[in-house]
Amino acid sequence: MRVLVVEDDEVLREAVEAGLALAGFTVDAVDNLHDAKAAATDWSYDAIVLDLALPDGFGLDLLQEWRKAGSSTPVLLLTARNATFDRITGLDSGADDYLGKPFDLDELAARLRAIVRRGQG
Repeated sequence: MRVLVVEDDEVLREAVEAGLALAGFTVDAVDNLHDAKAAATDWSYDAIVLDLALPDGFGLDLLQEWRKAGSSTPVLLLTARNATFDRITGLDSGADDYLGKPFDLDELAARLRAIVRRGQG
């Protein structure tokens, strides 16, 4: 399963990348929206892990752009914004799942497997 991780915190991004690789995922990781757009254009991903607060913009804007363009790639929002309002907004904006920080890597992997399964019917 190929996953794109979009996370600006270098330590967290590298930890997620390593943890998902150990769980059997093929992981590409970027730290900003510009690179996320390019990666999603150049590659086909089974799922995307997307942070909200990025140095060049807001992850929800990119998610909404992808959805308006017809992308059905499952997206899991992984963010420190964990209030109920934020979770509802994220899910209503097109996210397939929402996981707040801090989180467990095993749970992240399980949630990714679940949203990909749902997407496959």
